[in-house]
Amino acid sequence: MGRAFEMGGVVDSIPSEAASVTTDLLAAQGRAQGSYQLGDAVADAIVNAVASGSLKPGQRIVETDLAAMLKVSRVPIREAIKILQAQGILNVTPNRGARIAEFDEKFVDSVFEVRLALEKIATRGALDAYRHDKRRIDALREIVSRMERVARWSDWVEFRKCDVDFHREICRASGNDIVLRLWEAIARHITIIFGRELAQEDDFQVVIDQHNHLIAKLEASDAEVEAELEKHIMRLRAS
Repeated sequence: MGRAFEMGGVVDSIPSEAASVTTDLLAAQGRAQGSYQLGDAVADAIVNAVASGSLKPGQRIVETDLAAMLKVSRVPIREAIKILQAQGILNVTPNRGARIAEFDEKFVDSVFEVRLALEKIATRGALDAYRHDKRRIDALREIVSRMERVARWSDWVEFRKCDVDFHREICRASGNDIVLRLWEAIARHITIIFGRELAQEDDFQVVIDQHNHLIAKLEASDAEVEAELEKHIMRLRAS
């Protein structure tokens, strides 16, 4: 468990998940010109904490405490806050600081609607890519293999990363840069919502099996793959 710290008058902590994020932060520090900078790493730390339920809707982010826990200056903390404010994950009020946004049902439904539309478009392009080069689908298999490894360690943070990476890879394979950019704009929302879904599902193997089923459909160029994708993404929305 990470060091407890004060969050808007309530003692809370970003959990042991922060160890994974700290690794990301150290890696980012070594890539000064990389696209994944410290601000992004801190933003992911906050997102993972929200996804796990360690940071609650309406809870305040205290820059000094977060900087001390993650062992970074307040500059990347502020950059992360700007990133997450722009994405609607944090609400920032002058003189009152940043708070975790409420994800109400209407907002979540909107994310699902946009995600599903983008991934269906991506799947059509990916199917064509996989037909031309069957080896490209191995990238999805490798991600599922990672899922299986982290499931043995009950590592929910890495498992969420794998899930997001799986769908990101389909978007990449589509060759549609606009779809990929738009999908990346909601990737952190997907992480948070998936974290809430896992709290309901709490079963690694169910999720792994669903991804393997999608791979089989993609490899076979199955006409039902889009329907299968929708079933996978929306699996808990109707329950």
